[in-house]
Amino acid sequence: MSDIDPVTGVTEVRTTYDPVTETTTQVRREIRSGGGSTPWLLAGLVALVAIVAAVFLMSRRDEAPASDQAIAAATAQGAAQNAAQTAQDAAATAQANAQASLQATQASAQQSTQAAISTDAASASADRMAAESAARSAAASANQSRRAATIVPSPDVNAPPSGDPNQQ
Repeated sequence: MSDIDPVTGVTEVRTTYDPVTETTTQVRREIRSGGGSTPWLLAGLVALVAIVAAVFLMSRRDEAPASDQAIAAATAQGAAQNAAQTAQDAAATAQANAQASLQATQASAQQSTQAAISTDAASASADRMAAESAARSAAASANQSRRAATIVPSPDVNAPPSGDPNQQ
């Protein structure tokens, strides 16, 4: 027997002496160990779990490997998913480009409109200036014509009479 083996039916006696009171005390304790079935139950439970795990793993190995048709179908499905994703990305890019083109077109149209308005304003200003100049010129010409029409030559008193003097 070793000190690791359980000891059954052992009595432990401890004796102490107190010099102040001059008394001796003796304590007895019985140690009972062994005879329990708990370790055996735990070992059996662990063995049962190991057996179930081994059966499960062995039954999973019996499955047939994937057939060529299944592999081809999975490959085709992956290719279809990639094509769909690529098409979706292309559509998103096209939409973004169309939006940018629309914004650029709107900006260009706005600049063209502003340039046309500016050109029209400059043309209108030039036309107005020409019309004002023509009006001033016409007014000056009219004034000159009025002056010419209102000036009557005065008779020259020193001039010989014209026509027949007998007629009065």
